[in-house]
Amino acid sequence: MGQGVGLWSLLIGGDWVASGILLILAGMSVGSWAVILIKWIQFRQVRGENEFFQDIFARKPTHREISDSAKRLRISPLARMYEGSYREVISYRTEIEKSAGTAKAGQDKLQIAVYFRERLLERLLRTQEKIYNDQSVTLERRLPMLATVSGAAPFIGLFGTVLGIIDAFRSIGMSGVTSLAVVAPGISEALVATAAGLFAAIPALVAYNVFRNTIRETSTELKNFALEITNRLDKIL
Repeated sequence: MGQGVGLWSLLIGGDWVASGILLILAGMSVGSWAVILIKWIQFRQVRGENEFFQDIFARKPTHREISDSAKRLRISPLARMYEGSYREVISYRTEIEKSAGTAKAGQDKLQIAVYFRERLLERLLRTQEKIYNDQSVTLERRLPMLATVSGAAPFIGLFGTVLGIIDAFRSIGMSGVTSLAVVAPGISEALVATAAGLFAAIPALVAYNVFRNTIRETSTELKNFALEITNRLDKIL
């Protein structure tokens, strides 16, 4: 390439520090794009299954039918929320029936039912909170890598540029030649590291913000759906 400037020429002709920095940035870029693709597919599946499950829930079939549909939707956070809540209600309802059936003579069965119902609502709330936290962790998985790349890549590229400029001025000092034709190639090659850092950071930053907004929307949807589930399940207590 002569004195042409490019990433490949800098990798081949640069020193080991410059080459190492560019390789690090290339690896960060590839890794961030892999995460972007994985998360895009994941959120697309989550959105599709959530919409499908909400449509089933809105038709108001039996709880057993909703539960069976939820078991088939392994990606949907809404399905996981319903499945866990329904399982908790059925478990406690069984306990209520057993306790009422074995109540001593004169013991107020209604009082037993009220007691268990209060405990159920408390436990149901804890169960829903746990499911919410678990689903939030699943949705946020791998996002820290995008945040790291978007924050660190520009500084790594800038570090490579600073080293390149220092090397260029050292060469000027040793040769005593200050012509722009001599200085420009070395500085322009050094700036390639900054460009590489930005190339890695910008897509990661944009994707991170988009995915974080998607997670916030899904989390809000999950909280609201938990209230709908509680209201629906309250009728079978």
